[in-house]
Amino acid sequence: MSSSDIYLKASAYVDKFITGTQARRITALKDEWRFHAGDIIGAWEPSFDDSSWRVLSIPHDYSVEGEFSEEHAANGFVQSGVAWYKKHFTLQKTLLSEKFYLLFDGVSMNSQVWINDRFLGQHPYGFTPFWYDITPFIKFDEENVITIRVDCSLQPFTRSYTGMGLYRNIWLVSAYSLHIEQWGITYEVTKLTDEEAEISVNTKCRVDRYPETIWNAFCWQGCGMEHNNWIEKTCKLVTSIIDSEGNIAAEAEDSALMPNFSKHEFKQLLKVSKPQTWSPDTPNMYHIHSKLYIDGTLVDDVLTPLGIRTISFDSRNGFMLNNETVKLKGVCIHQDSGIYGGAVPVQEWVRKLLKLKAAGCNAIRTAHHPFPTEFYHVCDYLGFMVMDEAFDEWQMGWDRGLINGPYGKYIYGYYLYFEQWHDTDLRAMVRRDRNHPSVIMWSIGNEIPELYFDEGIDIVKKLTAICKEEDTTRPVTVCAEGNHILRIKEGIMDLVDIPGYNYVNSREGKAYYSRFHEEHPDWVMVGSETEFEPEHWKVILDNPYVIGQFLWSGYDYLGEGADIFGEDAKLGNTFDISALATEKRDERKRIIRHGWAFGVLDIIGTPKGEYYYRKSVWNDEPCAYLAVKSDLSDKKPYRYFLSHLHWYWKAGDRKTVYCFTNCEKVELFLNDKSMGIKESGTCFPFAVEWDIEYEPGSLKVIGYSNDVKVCENELVTAGKPAKIILESDTDILSAGSVDYANITISITDENGIHVPYASNKLTARVKGCGSLLGIFSADMTSNISYRAESCNAFRGKCMAVVKASKERGPIEVVIEGEGLQPGVLYLKSN
Repeated sequence: MSSSDIYLKASAYVDKFITGTQARRITALKDEWRFHAGDIIGAWEPSFDDSSWRVLSIPHDYSVEGEFSEEHAANGFVQSGVAWYKKHFTLQKTLLSEKFYLLFDGVSMNSQVWINDRFLGQHPYGFTPFWYDITPFIKFDEENVITIRVDCSLQPFTRSYTGMGLYRNIWLVSAYSLHIEQWGITYEVTKLTDEEAEISVNTKCRVDRYPETIWNAFCWQGCGMEHNNWIEKTCKLVTSIIDSEGNIAAEAEDSALMPNFSKHEFKQLLKVSKPQTWSPDTPNMYHIHSKLYIDGTLVDDVLTPLGIRTISFDSRNGFMLNNETVKLKGVCIHQDSGIYGGAVPVQEWVRKLLKLKAAGCNAIRTAHHPFPTEFYHVCDYLGFMVMDEAFDEWQMGWDRGLINGPYGKYIYGYYLYFEQWHDTDLRAMVRRDRNHPSVIMWSIGNEIPELYFDEGIDIVKKLTAICKEEDTTRPVTVCAEGNHILRIKEGIMDLVDIPGYNYVNSREGKAYYSRFHEEHPDWVMVGSETEFEPEHWKVILDNPYVIGQFLWSGYDYLGEGADIFGEDAKLGNTFDISALATEKRDERKRIIRHGWAFGVLDIIGTPKGEYYYRKSVWNDEPCAYLAVKSDLSDKKPYRYFLSHLHWYWKAGDRKTVYCFTNCEKVELFLNDKSMGIKESGTCFPFAVEWDIEYEPGSLKVIGYSNDVKVCENELVTAGKPAKIILESDTDILSAGSVDYANITISITDENGIHVPYASNKLTARVKGCGSLLGIFSADMTSNISYRAESCNAFRGKCMAVVKASKERGPIEVVIEGEGLQPGVLYLKSN
């Protein structure tokens, strides 16, 4: 299947669950939003003149549109502040449209929302969903105005990039007065065999007042209640389980009497014969179609993703998925993605996750907050297990107990809102995400200072209880910082199901988890955030009570621009790069990074050495990949991470050549001369090394199993930069939609060999039925906007992104650079 087909199928899959209902109308409010950067008094008024405001589509992230500058205090050196959005629309009254809701998947941040002249409320946290009932304030057959103010002016809020604006989707939901509650459906697989699966489905329904009701509770002065009427109706719930081919695999039907102002919870048990189970290797998806009827008329319906699978955890078997032990081969990722900032489209999630899956990755940790709805649907579809994380801080700061600074990790962080909002935010995360088979555990916090003090005990109890109240099927974890000089509060990790440890080797050394296991033999633990040291994975394989790891990190990301290898000595090792943008800086000419540059893949998706090492470790398919040791890679956890994936050096250089492999043995050839055969694992697990003298030409490795050649890999010395080669992840865009093509740009020599040192300035031009979103590289020290028309190649590569227009037709993409043969690519907008 081509990448274009995968994106189209995945997008259609996600759309089905979000807007694919029959009676319930769910409209994505994507287009014709008006936007203004900066605060304006009175902009909330419906009559306010917004005709001069910029017109755009959402999701929209304002922060990523500008240049990176040390003048901006927000982490990542990006613009922030206050901004306004307005949306004008009209509605027609229909028979089944009695209730109207505005559903937000997340707004960054401190949002205030109005509909017409009514203030609906505010929501501080930028990462959790929320909604408002707008039924009393909506107008029919005339203009309605939604107004939203976002306030990201107080920075830094977090150490990572947050984005700013309507960077996730907003939906207008209309339903009948009797309807299924928002996130009111839950299910559990209560029995699973090869022959049959039993699925318990609970459905919460409610009705406020039927439209025929005449109701005036204050009708008095002699009339009493005689002009009021009391209505109750019998509703029927039909719950169907539908397989991937559209066939009904199981069905249940129940009825209930529903009077005005009542609620009812249906509990049904459905049985599926010969179930197709969900797992990372076989992500078979069903869905539940819940339909409410009154007198034979369908009045409401909801679609729910269903993956038939069971999970369990114990210290003897570890993590079991469908009664088989599985290790979590995971990475942590942030929600932002290069040029898109926090407004990540479905196809970008698919692109990123497919590259991780190709390396053998099967699990994702959402660092350090809930991700957009589309992400979880894509994980269901592609087969990823997810640690769904709620918070990066509660109330205390890292200085607690060390110096006098007890509040928050960041001066304007979530600690300001935690006491009032943690219950609302955590419940919203769990309720929205609990029906995704991909979600296998809840994380209530990352590197939380309270874990070292008495104050943390009650908070852990409270947050864990909330998760259990909303979902009884998944364990709860909390992720403790391994580098903290204090010891975790005694007994606090007993309050969660799975203790999570970040950088456990920093505290425990090569013992890793053994001390914890000796003290708590029943514990099941996870490396919730780990470095790249090869020995760690062997420990996980050898000990069932450790269920896996989440590497930091899967992809480069914006913000948190630490220089952990001393490449920019003047920068120093700091996580709070926003501090460098203040007058406290000793020097004004320091090199800064606008992002974390130490992921397994860079921000445009180019694999690094560690990617291929993980592929050899995590994959069963025979592989052997060559890399060359970096002069900076003496720091053992990052030994392979910094390695070079090219064969271009100075004559006479002595080089350590790595081979990452899962073969029994490998043989290295330099210009067809054998450098010797070595067995796998002679250096570190799944790796071997040679020390050889560089000479230009071909460096090739052949992998053998049972003395039979099973794979090979080759690095070839590049000549001078000569050509620009373009490769798109799709050749078809959907006209009139928020659809993009990611075009990888490589500078090669005359023979098409990638030139690793090329840094030519490249300019992008787009003609026809598309437009350029921007061209950018993975260079984290650049201050050029990702939305520019030109950039310098970084290590011979960069990326251009083309957006579909409303018109259908051909798109021509041209990338030019001085002294280089231009690259030309043709796409279609259908």
